[in-house]
Amino acid sequence: MLASRLLRAPLGALVVAVGLLGGSWMTPNAATALGPVPACRLANFLTVPRDYDHWSTTLVDWLLRVPRNYRPPDLVPVSEAGIAGPGVIRAVAIDDLRALAEAAAANGTPISVNSPYRSYADQVASFNGWVGVDGYDDAITYSQRPGHSEHQLGLTIDFQTLNGGSALQGDWATTPTGAWMEANAWKYGWVMSYPKAPNGALFSEATCFHYEPWHYRYLGRDIARKVHRSGLTIREYLWKHFTMVDPVTGEALATPTPTPIATPAATPTPTAPATTSDGSPSSSAAVVTPSPSASSSGGGGAGIDPLILVGAVAAVVVLASLAVAAGRRRGSPA
Repeated sequence: MLASRLLRAPLGALVVAVGLLGGSWMTPNAATALGPVPACRLANFLTVPRDYDHWSTTLVDWLLRVPRNYRPPDLVPVSEAGIAGPGVIRAVAIDDLRALAEAAAANGTPISVNSPYRSYADQVASFNGWVGVDGYDDAITYSQRPGHSEHQLGLTIDFQTLNGGSALQGDWATTPTGAWMEANAWKYGWVMSYPKAPNGALFSEATCFHYEPWHYRYLGRDIARKVHRSGLTIREYLWKHFTMVDPVTGEALATPTPTPIATPAATPTPTAPATTSDGSPSSSAAVVTPSPSASSSGGGGAGIDPLILVGAVAAVVVLASLAVAAGRRRGSPA
C-alpha cells in the first residue's frame, strides 16, 4: 500500500531516489582485512604498529619483534592492582587486572602473578637458559627469542593460583583456577595467547608456539571481546586486522583509513612511526595513515556505484512520468 501511494506522488518519487543515492554516497569505504596469518617461520622484522599508544594492536611472534630498547614508559608495580606477585606492568592494564583479580577471588579461585614485564635483557637470559636445557630447536617452541616476547610489551602476565603452587607445570586450565581464567579472563580484557591447536596438539600452527594456559595478554576489553567472538588466536586476529608488515619482505605497509566519501580528505604521504636511532619508537610516535580520495572508490561520481546511479535516475524518470500521467487522469471528466 505504501509503495502504491509513493508511485502516485512526485514527491514520493524524489524521496525514493534520494534515499537510493544518499545511502550510497554517505557509506564509508569498507576496511580491507590484511590477510591470513603467515606460516610459521623465523625472522626478525620490526613490527608495525609498535608505538606505545598502539599497545592493544602491537604484535610480536616468530616473525615480528620490537627493538631491544622498547620499554613502555608507564610501567607500575602489579601490586597497584591489589594482586600478589612480583614485577611491573603497564598502567593501562592496572584497572582491568584489579577487576580480573577481584572476580577470580569472588569465584573462590584467586590468582597471583608469576611473571609480568620482562626487558630485552631479561628475555636474553631466559631464552639462553632454556637453550642450555633443551637446545635451540626445542627452546624456540616454548620460549620466545629476545625482542619477540609479549612480556617485553609490558602487557603480559604468567598467572598462577594464589598459594597453590606454580601454574607453569602441567595443564593449568584443568585446575579450577585455570579453568575459570580460560572461560572468563577475556571479559576483563585478558586473552590466553597460546591455546592448544584445534586438534588438541600442544604446538599450534596458528600461534607458532607451545600451549601455555597460564600466559595471558592484555588487549583491552574491546579488542579482547572481538578476539574471543572471532574464535581466532591473538596472533591470527592481529595479523588479519592490524599488522602492517609484509610477511615476506618485512617492509612496512601503508595503512589506508576509511573516510566518508561525502567529505573527501586530502591524501597525505604515509610516514613511518617516529623512532630513536635504534629503531625504537618514541612514546608519542604514531603511524600517519593516508585517507582515500573520492576517486579511489572505483565507482562513478562522488564514489557512487554506477549501477545504483543509473537505477536511481531511471527510477526518478519512471516515477515522475507516472505521477504526471496520474495528474492528467485526475483532471479528466469521469
